[in-house]
Amino acid sequence: MKKFSTKHYFKLIAFLIILSTVPVIITGGLSYWQSSNAIVDYSNDEKKQNIYQIQTNVEQVLKYVDLSTTYFVRSTQTQQFLNENMNAASFSDFNKLRRDLNHLQTIETGIEDIIFVSFDKKWLINNDGLVRLDKTTYEEINTSYMNIPDKSSWILEEADKIDFPNATKKSCSHYINLVKKLPILSSEPTGIIGVLIPTCELTEIMAGSNNSESFLILDEDNQTIAHSNTAYIGEDNYIPSSLFNEIDQDAEEGQFEYTISNVAYKITYHTSNYNNWTYLSFVKLSDLHMRSSSIGWITVLIVSILLIISIIFAVIGSRVLYKPVKRLRNAIYSNQSETAGNNVNEFDLIETHIEKLLNQNNQLEKRVQSQVTQLKQLFMMRLVQGKVKNDELPLKLQSFHYHTNWTWLTIFSLKFDAVDQEKFDKNDQDLILFAINNLMEDIIPANERFTPIVINDTQTTIIITECENDAEYTRSINQKVQLIQEKVKELFHLSVSIGISQRFKHLHEADTAFKESKEALKYRLKMGDSSIIFYENLNRRYSNIAPYPSAIKNKLFDAIKVSDKEKAGIELLKLFEYIDRNDIHHQQLEIILSRFLYELFELKELLGIDVEDFHSTEMITHYQSLSSLEEIRDWILNKIIHPLIDNLDAKDDSKNKRISDKMIRMIQESFNRDISLDLIAAELHYNPNYLSSIFQKETGYSFSEYLLKYRINKAKDWLTTTNKSVKEIAEDLQYNNSQNFIRSFRKMEGITPGKYRAQYKSKEA
Repeated sequence: MKKFSTKHYFKLIAFLIILSTVPVIITGGLSYWQSSNAIVDYSNDEKKQNIYQIQTNVEQVLKYVDLSTTYFVRSTQTQQFLNENMNAASFSDFNKLRRDLNHLQTIETGIEDIIFVSFDKKWLINNDGLVRLDKTTYEEINTSYMNIPDKSSWILEEADKIDFPNATKKSCSHYINLVKKLPILSSEPTGIIGVLIPTCELTEIMAGSNNSESFLILDEDNQTIAHSNTAYIGEDNYIPSSLFNEIDQDAEEGQFEYTISNVAYKITYHTSNYNNWTYLSFVKLSDLHMRSSSIGWITVLIVSILLIISIIFAVIGSRVLYKPVKRLRNAIYSNQSETAGNNVNEFDLIETHIEKLLNQNNQLEKRVQSQVTQLKQLFMMRLVQGKVKNDELPLKLQSFHYHTNWTWLTIFSLKFDAVDQEKFDKNDQDLILFAINNLMEDIIPANERFTPIVINDTQTTIIITECENDAEYTRSINQKVQLIQEKVKELFHLSVSIGISQRFKHLHEADTAFKESKEALKYRLKMGDSSIIFYENLNRRYSNIAPYPSAIKNKLFDAIKVSDKEKAGIELLKLFEYIDRNDIHHQQLEIILSRFLYELFELKELLGIDVEDFHSTEMITHYQSLSSLEEIRDWILNKIIHPLIDNLDAKDDSKNKRISDKMIRMIQESFNRDISLDLIAAELHYNPNYLSSIFQKETGYSFSEYLLKYRINKAKDWLTTTNKSVKEIAEDLQYNNSQNFIRSFRKMEGITPGKYRAQYKSKEA
């Protein structure tokens, strides 16, 4: 063992001596005569980095201003403002637009003023407020800026020659102006926006440059935009025009030497692809060569020291480097049960041990592969929720071996329809949803989809197609959704509804597609079980607005108050028939149902009844988890209305029933007779004043107010459901004459009974 170790030890010493000394000697011989060029090359690269950093800093500000301005002008609200007449009637719109413009200037980008111009409506808004454009100002702005060939351009202007009236021109002699024609996507612009930034702001951005270097920014016409250190190339800031001829206009970057005022400079330039500005760096050649003057002596000294250190390093380092090998060999032997292999070459021994470790690593990799499916599902969840950045997508697609070629991508979102609660509990439904998720992997080929996922109670799959035309695409999508519904029906005996998004080209639009597919699913309440709902086929203009069915609701509530289950069920059926009969989009449907349930909750609170499945306002939105109008109706009837009536009956039989409930019941039963507070007090054996205070406290109305309101509601019901004349209704409601009834009705409802009946009939028509 000792002989073996010594042989490798001296081999290691010899190797380290050669390895350390030869490069030092070669480097020392070449370093002196190469030092000057090396320093210059290094400086050249450094200057390129410096100028690139200056360009990046400047363009970061410009691009941020450009992006913020573009986002602002592309908003629907801004485009509406562009076509408005800014006058006293639109003061709030002016305020909103002015506030948005001021918000853009709060960004730390140096913006001094933003001018928003409407050519059609002849107005201009900036920091000084609203200005009406006269003919001269209109022509000046139109001539100066609308003839710019591009829709969006950065231009350099002198402060005194900016053609926008009242434009703030305080900070600097020159300004860069971001000019955008509006609307951006229109070929015939009707407005313009200008963003003024003083060039002094760019000078401050470059102020961090050192005193041995100067930076200059030129626009497309070689006009000086900003200069970081004018004293470096002379106080007069004179740049000869012949210098510009040295710049290769076809090259993005370059370097050359040039003499200005008998001083030789190394000039580095870089042309921006963003706005065709040219960024120049000036460095004196004398400053560059000064660094290499002492490099020769330093090299000799360093080489000598390194030679001595290398020999010491070879002797000491070889011993130190060999120790880990020796310890590793001993450690391997100590972990083995047999020692017969002591004479085996130690590196062969280590190799054998590493192979064993690699085998174990392979087993570990196989174990990790089993977790790839979960990682794919997590990626898909983040993708459809809009949490994946665009620059992540190529790497993720490659790492997960996803198909990368497609013409269109579409999202399917699937939900159960009505589920037999006795057959499946909540856990079973979750398991079935995951089983359907696995089924999607089986019935749809991997090259036609991404990994299916389950989000809350929705199964979602991104479908990819390579269809060349619309007919082929539509046929492919229909085949897939029908296959899914058939397989789910066959295997699980369940019906499912599927919402289908519009088609998109790019994967980063998956979050939009996911929202569309979920939006489409909401329409299954109206369309029924086993619905296949294409988002693009939905009527989202919502031109038909059905009125809230107040009359049906009032009858239903009256039935509840008198504990009439049969009538309550009939009126609830009428309510849902009304919803089903009218072309109500899902948003209005949610509004109608939420309002109805909220008013039902208020009635429950007013009656002082406790219903187990309807004890908080949060439960008003429980219907959103149900899959059909029929299921919602059954839930309301069986879980809310019937328990409400049952509890109300129990409360009627209790000794602690509120007096106001009895008075309400008497009003409802005797509203068409001559009823008064004194008569009720005599029947209930209470003092009228006491009953009045109790009734006011419990209902919030005086007795006469409540009686009047109830009679008017009955009148509204008769006006819309019967052919009784106004005079007959007045007599039935105990009015002395029809005129008193008409005055009371107009006071309560704002219109006469005849107009109310006419309006209702026009809505029904």
